[in-house]
Amino acid sequence: MKHCKSRFVLLALLITFLFGLDRVSAAMESPVAWFDHQFGSSSVVVHLTVGEEKTLLMDGFLKFAYPNGFQVHYLTHTEAVTITSEAGFVQVQTGSDVQYGYDRFWLFEDIQDYLFALSEFSRIPLEFSGMDKVAERRARRYVAAVDPEFMLWFDEESGLPFLIRQNRRTLVSVTSYILENGKMTSVELDLFFGPEPASITLTSGPEGWMPSRLEIDDPQGQVQMELSNWSFPREWGDSPLPRLATLSELNDLFLEEFGAENFEVALDISQEMLALAPQFWQVYLYKAFTYEGLDNFLGVVENYQQVLMRQPHNHLALNNLAYHYFLREIQIPQALEMAERAVQLDRKDIYLDTLGYGYYLVGRYAEAKELFLEALQTAPDEARVDITEHLDLVLKALGEE
Repeated sequence: MKHCKSRFVLLALLITFLFGLDRVSAAMESPVAWFDHQFGSSSVVVHLTVGEEKTLLMDGFLKFAYPNGFQVHYLTHTEAVTITSEAGFVQVQTGSDVQYGYDRFWLFEDIQDYLFALSEFSRIPLEFSGMDKVAERRARRYVAAVDPEFMLWFDEESGLPFLIRQNRRTLVSVTSYILENGKMTSVELDLFFGPEPASITLTSGPEGWMPSRLEIDDPQGQVQMELSNWSFPREWGDSPLPRLATLSELNDLFLEEFGAENFEVALDISQEMLALAPQFWQVYLYKAFTYEGLDNFLGVVENYQQVLMRQPHNHLALNNLAYHYFLREIQIPQALEMAERAVQLDRKDIYLDTLGYGYYLVGRYAEAKELFLEALQTAPDEARVDITEHLDLVLKALGEE
C-alpha cells in the first residue's frame, strides 16, 4: 500500500494487560527521553477562547534554554515587545522602555508546567516491570524507584508516555494518534498534573517529537497555543541569560545588605547593577533608599530625580522626593505639585500624610486636617505615630485640642 492513514480515538484508561507478551528481564533499560533539548526555538501563536469569542493573545517567536531560560518576541499594534526571563528574573522591553524585576510570565510558566514537566517523567529513576498493551499498542511498564504506586507506560516504538498513574490518579493518558504507512506521526495526550487540565499534541519531525499544540482549560477560558517551525541549536548565541542571572544575584545581594543596614556596601552593589543594565531604573530607587540611610540629602534628591526622568508618573518617587523637600522646607511649590500628583495616582495613607504636611507648611490647615484624618483610617500601626504628630501640629495651629 503506497499510503495508509488511520486515526484511532481511544479511551484514556483502556489498557489490555498481556502478561505473556514478550516478557523481558527487569534489567530493561530506562525509557529514552523523547524531548531532550538544552536549547530550542519555535513560532508561537496563542488564542484565548471564551464561549464563541476568540481573542489573539500573541503571535511571536519563542526561545528557551532548558529549564529556566526563556525569551519571546512579538509585535503589538504600536510597538515590539521582547520578554526575557532567567529563573524568574524578567526583563521586559517595550519599544525603548526596559523594565526589570521578579515576575511570572504566563507563556513561560505554561511551557514549564506542561511541556517540560511532561518530558521530565522519562528522566525520573524507573524500574522496568513488564510489557502491556495501551491503546492497542505495545507499551513498556515502569514503576518509580521511590514509589510503587507511581506507574508509567511508554509506547515501545515512540518512547512517548501513553499512560501515567500515581496513587490511582491519572496524570497522563493518550486520547488519539495518527498512523501513516504504519508509523505513528502524531499523538494527543491529556494532561492532569499541571495547574489546570490540558491536552498536548506531539508531532514527529526530523529532530524527534515536538509539541505542535497545547490547550489549557484556564479559568478565564481555553488557552490554545500553536507551536511550529521548531529548531534545536546547540547553543543560544549572544544569550542575554547570563547577564540576567548576574543581575538577579546582585539584586538579592543588594536587598540583603540594605536590610542589614550596610548602606555603603549596598550602594556599591547598586552601581554594579547600573553598569550591567543602565536602563534598570528601579536601581535609582535603591540608591535613593540607600542615600536616605546614609543621610545624604543630595544623593537622595539626585536619584529620585533620575527615577522621575524615566518614570514621570512614579508615585513613590513623587511622594518621597516631595517629603524630603518638606522636611527641609525648600522647593515648597514644586514639592506640593509632586505630592498632589502622587495622591492623584494612588491615594495611600502615607501619600495623604505627605500632602497634608505640605499643606500645613503653607498654612492650609483645614485641608491638611482632613487629609491626616483620612490617612489615619487606613494607616498601619507603624505609620500612625508620624501621622498623629502631624495632625497635632495642625490642631494646634487651628487652636483645637
